[in-house]
Amino acid sequence: MQTEDEVRHTIKELWSQVLDNDQLADDTDFYAAGGSSLQSLILLTELNDAFETEFEIAELVDCRTIELQFTAVWNRLNRGDPAPDGGHTALVPLARATTGRDTTGRATTGRAVTYIAVHDVSGDVYGYAGLARELAGRADLFGLKLPHERFTAPRPLSLTALAKEYVAALDAEFDGPRRFVLVGWSLGGLVGFEIAKLLDERGEPPQRLVLLDTPYGLDLPSADRADDFTPEHERALLDDFPWLGDPLPRDGASAEDLWRAVRGRLDAPAKERLAAELQGRFPLMARAVPHLASLNETEFICYVNRFRSVFHAGRAHRPEGTITAPVDFLAATGSRTYDPRWSTHTSAAFRQLPLDGDHFSILDRGHAPATARAVLALDATTGVPHRDGPA
Repeated sequence: MQTEDEVRHTIKELWSQVLDNDQLADDTDFYAAGGSSLQSLILLTELNDAFETEFEIAELVDCRTIELQFTAVWNRLNRGDPAPDGGHTALVPLARATTGRDTTGRATTGRAVTYIAVHDVSGDVYGYAGLARELAGRADLFGLKLPHERFTAPRPLSLTALAKEYVAALDAEFDGPRRFVLVGWSLGGLVGFEIAKLLDERGEPPQRLVLLDTPYGLDLPSADRADDFTPEHERALLDDFPWLGDPLPRDGASAEDLWRAVRGRLDAPAKERLAAELQGRFPLMARAVPHLASLNETEFICYVNRFRSVFHAGRAHRPEGTITAPVDFLAATGSRTYDPRWSTHTSAAFRQLPLDGDHFSILDRGHAPATARAVLALDATTGVPHRDGPA
């Protein structure tokens, strides 16, 4: 078993190698030190190899210093604890342009556009990793995520309330006038539209809204009602998995009590079985949160219930109103997601353009280069500058 000093030293060595900088303090911010999304993925891979862990990028986005990352690794090695609370900001740097940063790493407000990628039904931004790799060095790309740590039990959400939270996060990060392009894949497009409406209301519309194969609504027959997060509903759901053990808490138990009891019974085989059965009940979960079974018990519960909460919020939502920003719908040729009603929600130009692939593959490694080229080309045609780079 490694000592604390050995673990911290290993992490600092990995940072030095990835950032090519051996003068790093323990409180150095990864991105302020010049780190990119691609380098963060490299660091994640090296860290998991070094400590034989299974961290996902979404678990470490808030661990932006050596000290916070040490705490996450040390807790995982010794207690299986989740990553520590590093502020849980909704805004996550995913890619950086080669210029356009000040000396602290904060975004400057030059003419170049800043891309904001909005989370999908999983609540996380790891789905944009392929796009981030393609935009690295060419554009500033930030992701908006919903911290999973809040969801020890499911809770009611609305996409309009989430949009308000994310606009506040943008205000906290950026100073002065901004030139945003909102990019939303799948349900992220619905949230992006709500963000665009809020920016419109205060006279600061985004440069454009890019919908990446965004459905008009989540009309999936396997979903439960959006308001069914009562203890009775949660008990009925969990009673479908009797092998979790009996009895679950009964009279007076809250939804939190029920899921706390489940967490206490999730050894590795039970976790894998529950992940498989939940992903069967909610088929989209298998695609949106594929790494579910690899999480520790606390993270497992939080991810399941965050997915369910966002999923229900999406089912309860329909776009209303119009925005003044242009809307571009990039439709996957292998899916039937496009709905012509999207064209009625902008008073500016609307374009529907094809992307080869299906709903999920348009952001994977094979198709991400074409998707990135399409997103950048949209702004090139309207005179919004972006950084050129290799295709």
